[in-house]
Amino acid sequence: MEQAIQPCSLLDYLAMVPDPRRRQGRIYPLVGILAMLILAALNGQKSLRGMWIWAQKHWELFRKEMALGFWAVGRLPCLTEIWNILTRLNTKALEEAITAWAKGWGCEEAISVDGKVLRGSKRKGLAALQVITAASQAMHTVLRQQGVEEGDMVAAAIELLKAIPLEGKVVSLDAGLLQRKVVEVVVEKRGPTLGH
Repeated sequence: MEQAIQPCSLLDYLAMVPDPRRRQGRIYPLVGILAMLILAALNGQKSLRGMWIWAQKHWELFRKEMALGFWAVGRLPCLTEIWNILTRLNTKALEEAITAWAKGWGCEEAISVDGKVLRGSKRKGLAALQVITAASQAMHTVLRQQGVEEGDMVAAAIELLKAIPLEGKVVSLDAGLLQRKVVEVVVEKRGPTLGH
């Protein structure tokens, strides 16, 4: 019986994310779009528009990279097209793919869990959006994030920690999250903790 090949590159893992488009609407490969956005983010772009502008400047390089699948198309997808794909994308599947890739590198020995308020998200009559993030200290990247509902950061942290493997990992928690309920989840999943 033939053994399944284990994916090893980030592109292999991104290829596992389901494409939300119908087959006849797939001019640009999803894996290429996701890789392009990740590269733009790694180069300091923080907004979708910034990522798109950065990709425009580097489009010829993206077209030449066969693994991204852009070689058959003549132009960069328009910003609206990328936005439409991202709004329908299964973000949980994307997070799981990136987490699995990071885990394969063995770079998660130390994970920092912290609460963030998203700058610029406050609207008239509404509170600013909040998220809890789990970041790999070795890779300097966010492994997973969880939205905060009704300002309950502790509940969001618990939800986040339940979703990621913690065995053998050192978990550092923001002082505001260093509460018995949160620590109990880490201990149950066999991860030591450090307050910071």
